[in-house]
Amino acid sequence: MKKLIVFFCVFLFVNPIVAQNKTAATDESFNSFLKKFTSDKNFHLSRINFPLTVKLNNDDFELIDYIIIKSEYIPIQLNDKGSSYQHQNNPKKNTYIIKRRGTDNGIFVDYIFTKRKGLWYLKTWIDEST
Repeated sequence: MKKLIVFFCVFLFVNPIVAQNKTAATDESFNSFLKKFTSDKNFHLSRINFPLTVKLNNDDFELIDYIIIKSEYIPIQLNDKGSSYQHQNNPKKNTYIIKRRGTDNGIFVDYIFTKRKGLWYLKTWIDEST
């Protein structure tokens, strides 16, 4: 009976430590995610939940929702040399926004990423380009 009580006490002590370490191990940094997201197509596709709803300008420059299915998706390029990038991190909401602004070419896109269960995903983008 003593062995059972000791075993139970050890289990209660060790279990929260193991759970905490597991959570910390899966907490991905945005920089490491972005590096892999821009270089590995399979990883890129695995971090998007399809169908993906994005906002795009129509011919009248009104933002409309557009749904993209996986077979129609073309991976986004976040390393275009003709654009500048601003980053906005909101840790409280687990959100990261990359603002892509073109240089004299009308590009104006916000890419919105969210963190779920310690992993980053592309949630949507808003393309107000002209």
